[in-house]
Amino acid sequence: MQRKRFGMALIGVLLILSLVVAACSKNNTTATNTNGTATEESSPVSTPEPVEEHHDPVTLHLITWNNTYGDLYAKFHERYPWITIEPIIIASAVDKDIIEKITALEAAGTPADLIWLSDLSQYGTGNLLEDLKPYIDSDESLKNVKLPDGFFQSMETDGKQYAVPFVDVPTWVLINKDLMAKYGLEMPGNDWTYDKFREMAKAATDPVAGEYGLTNNALFGIFFLNAMAVANGHAPNLSYMDEKLEQSVLNKPEVLADVTWVQELMTKDGSLPGWVKGAKLGESVNSFMNGKTLFDIGGDWVLEGLRKDAKFEWDVLPYPKGKVSQVTHRIFGPIAMLAGSKNKDAAWKWISFQFETEAQKWKVDHGSNASVISEELTNYISESPMWKGKNTEAVKLTKDMCCIAPGPTIPAFGENPWLTTAAPIFNGTDVNALIAPVEAWNKKTMELRKAAGK
Repeated sequence: MQRKRFGMALIGVLLILSLVVAACSKNNTTATNTNGTATEESSPVSTPEPVEEHHDPVTLHLITWNNTYGDLYAKFHERYPWITIEPIIIASAVDKDIIEKITALEAAGTPADLIWLSDLSQYGTGNLLEDLKPYIDSDESLKNVKLPDGFFQSMETDGKQYAVPFVDVPTWVLINKDLMAKYGLEMPGNDWTYDKFREMAKAATDPVAGEYGLTNNALFGIFFLNAMAVANGHAPNLSYMDEKLEQSVLNKPEVLADVTWVQELMTKDGSLPGWVKGAKLGESVNSFMNGKTLFDIGGDWVLEGLRKDAKFEWDVLPYPKGKVSQVTHRIFGPIAMLAGSKNKDAAWKWISFQFETEAQKWKVDHGSNASVISEELTNYISESPMWKGKNTEAVKLTKDMCCIAPGPTIPAFGENPWLTTAAPIFNGTDVNALIAPVEAWNKKTMELRKAAGK
């Protein structure tokens, strides 16, 4: 039963990941850092191009595993009345399944136009994907947009721009403020530490009451842990990648010590129930929404539900500070145009629209970051219905905080064992079992790089 739950947890993680690129180093200065250090300043926002009066109707087909963008499709249609977005919803974020869908549609003579993707290396790049550099260079509206340093470049492959980040999804520590008050705790500052986090989680644990410091969420063993490794200076990038984004350092003693630290939340503190105890508790601690846990990890995929349905007061905090820095886990969602599209100009309009103020505010309203740097968008966080009454300073802080999860440009990244850290943490098994799979993946990814001439 626990293996099934772990499998479902990983599938859920894959669905929300949009596995992404660009990394950031522990000191935020490596060439692969896409976080940027630009200060918040008023920047001209993109100016929509004039809408011409007569156009032939166009229907764009977007392959995606997310069915929550309907309102944004409608806003785009209002801007360009002749263009309609028709999503093609698939059940998996796995690129193999996406490519099979692309191939089937082309064979049927009904090619798709746009896709969400995870691992660029699986697409044969120019064989399936359109180079977006000419579109970026000729788009006048983008010239008025201020983006983080290296934003588009983070998804370059062999000098070509086969995808761009269209959404920046931050993750936070969620806190149940009712439980916090019940156990005599106070809301910590945004500069809190991992030790403070552990202390609070332990203090809010009462097995007799069926209440625990941590939700039984695999993301504590995935997002939270890998951000902690960067914050402690033990891994240069998220997903335990080295400075060059070539090798995993998950097998290093100092990183395994971080795994053990999180594992001890279950084995020593008891604040993390683990899978065995979670099953015995009748699933009550496996969802933050149940109100039985103090902390959880979440992003835009849970915020809307919490805002509408939570029966307790909740808020967000940034991930705690580590030994050398404060790091969160942010996800860039890549979007690409298909080379077989028959509507490339219209498809680019959809991509470009993502960086207009209207679309950026919609994303803030749905729990994502604004990618565009402008005072107007930063101030809008305090106005957004999503964040009414919440810790908006944490939201603003997280918007500019390292790090962006790597992924699409790394060969065989979908096989990287970084996701498997949840197993020893929630089962209490030997963390050293992670070493062999990491070493095998390190060997494979380097072989693929060599074969590709990288």
